[in-house]
Amino acid sequence: MATIFDVAQLAGVSIKTVSRVVNREPRISPETFEKVSRAIEMLGYEPHRGARLMRSGKSGLIGFITGLFSDIEIAQTRAGLSDLSILRGAQQACRAAGKTLLAADMGTGRSRDADAVAKLLKTFASHRVEGVIYAAPYHQQVLLPPLKDTPLLLVNCFDLDHTPAVVPDDGLGQARVVDHLVAQGHRRIGYVGVDENMVAGRLRKAAFLDACARHGLDPAHCPALIGSTLQTPDPFTPLRPALQQIVGRTPRPTALCLGNDVMALEAIRELETLGLRVPQDIAVIGYDNDEVICEVTRPRLSTVVLPYFEMGQIAVQRLLERIAGEPAPAEAWQRVAGEVIARDSVSALAPVSTADTPAASTSTPTPAASLP
Repeated sequence: MATIFDVAQLAGVSIKTVSRVVNREPRISPETFEKVSRAIEMLGYEPHRGARLMRSGKSGLIGFITGLFSDIEIAQTRAGLSDLSILRGAQQACRAAGKTLLAADMGTGRSRDADAVAKLLKTFASHRVEGVIYAAPYHQQVLLPPLKDTPLLLVNCFDLDHTPAVVPDDGLGQARVVDHLVAQGHRRIGYVGVDENMVAGRLRKAAFLDACARHGLDPAHCPALIGSTLQTPDPFTPLRPALQQIVGRTPRPTALCLGNDVMALEAIRELETLGLRVPQDIAVIGYDNDEVICEVTRPRLSTVVLPYFEMGQIAVQRLLERIAGEPAPAEAWQRVAGEVIARDSVSALAPVSTADTPAASTSTPTPAASLP
């Protein structure tokens, strides 16, 4: 097994320099850092974590609490983007920072309670983690046990104690969808969203209506309905009647916004049974950018990104800032919005003059916790 002495000899530096590189101390020249790092990789050197902890008081460990591994029940009823992307983003950011991410599953159903989370927090504390990230499976309000002496950061959720959090900007994402459709010439736009018992459902519907008003669209031509529910085994029970109601309108909307990509896929199938072609007769756009769905759907599905991967990265960056004692941002919650990805399920109508179209929204939607 390679030792720190072997690394120092191969790199042609002192043992202290190797130690400074391993601990990522400041004022190391890029050339020295690269030389030592190459020697470490060539020799397969593994620093002794216990010795490092005693010297620096830092374990290099970040705890990550998720329900990803066992949360099949919620995944079925939510039918949206998997929070695996949050974990991947956090893992990449930890690796770049020289930290190790320890992921623990909080369980599902009745096993997911305050006691279960408290036990995980206690376990992480016993491993001397430098900080903990708690990731929710969808945008929601949470109530967690108090955590002393260890920085905590929430991702995809928030609490009323203003714990630092990274959440999706659902409102701005939905506004960008409307901006995109209007830029493609659509003036009659329907909305079939996710359950309004979900934070995302409330934020996106409100943003859709606001964006339509901002563009001067006739409210009578922009119906907003709900196409999913958390109350039944099949989350899309309301989808078919909602679509039938919208396409039966006179005049019919030329474009439809769906609450997520799974709903959009189901909507395209249902519209075909109703004799409508996408996008020739009606445009369809989803929400999430689940590439497995978007790229295999025919036509390929236009959508807006639900930026889970970026949120995971930002969560780690903000947690590391807290660990380092940097000043906290003025806003406890950081909202992250995704961009529209244009594919084949939306086609342009008559061109719209930029003089007649209001600028795309850049405002911040109403904070989630202020919604009922």
